[in-house]
Amino acid sequence: MRPQTQKNGFLGADEGQSFQTPYRQARTVIIPFGFEATVSYGGGTKRGPQAIINASYQVETFDEQTFTSPYKTGIATLAETAIPKKIPRALKKLGRLVGQVLADKKFPVVLGGEHTLSFAVAQALSKKFANLSVVHFDAHSDMRKSYEGNPYSHASVMYRVLKFLPVKRIVQIGIRNLSDLDGELDFRDKQRARIKTFWAWEKLSPQGIAEAIPTKNVFISFDVDVFDPSIMPSTGTPEPGGLTWWQTLKILKRIFMKKNVVGADIVELAPIKGLHAPDFLVAKLAHKIIGFKFAKN
Repeated sequence: MRPQTQKNGFLGADEGQSFQTPYRQARTVIIPFGFEATVSYGGGTKRGPQAIINASYQVETFDEQTFTSPYKTGIATLAETAIPKKIPRALKKLGRLVGQVLADKKFPVVLGGEHTLSFAVAQALSKKFANLSVVHFDAHSDMRKSYEGNPYSHASVMYRVLKFLPVKRIVQIGIRNLSDLDGELDFRDKQRARIKTFWAWEKLSPQGIAEAIPTKNVFISFDVDVFDPSIMPSTGTPEPGGLTWWQTLKILKRIFMKKNVVGADIVELAPIKGLHAPDFLVAKLAHKIIGFKFAKN
């Protein structure tokens, strides 16, 4: 059964025009999934997907870096769906949605929601693609065995990805916060052959990051708190000293040039009422990801 789409989804309206594509013809499918259950500081991630979609109406449809119009490749947005309250059921539902999009040979972009949901995306992708690596943009390592007694916590998502999924490596970018609690340091030490970390304070080389990814197939999991709070205050766990906009795009562009990115998510936007710039930043980030994906095809 073909998934239901929404009329005014991502890039759905601009100056009275619609830039949506019917699901059958779309190459990219936006999956809004405002799952929020374990946030531990600031809340509001459940409102993230709609804020991103609303802001996308103001994104110019032409991309100046790739010199393309990404919407012409075909973008459809799934209708919002009821999200189960129990975390395993919510993850299972998202996994089915991503799996259907992959079965239909389309590029899934999930808009969160909190980072816990990335496990479901990674699981669906690992079933479809062998030899998968995860490129993880984040301020935090997210490798606690559990947090506040919850093994499904957003602070544990990459622990669960490495522990339970057949991913080759997680390449972490922008990390600037680790914990010596809940087994994080011990787990990172035991899994060090499968983890490559590019710290936020280092001089980040886009080429060096691409070369650290050992597989052709890549899943990009993008927590918006990887950005410096000066440009991304709308997130639940901000950390000083983050990445800048152009620095991030250079890294992403190189990864897309060198690897086969098979799916992406953008998580942890917690919109602040009346503050539109962070929502627009994330909408433009999603637009850039789609542009980079298909610019060479």
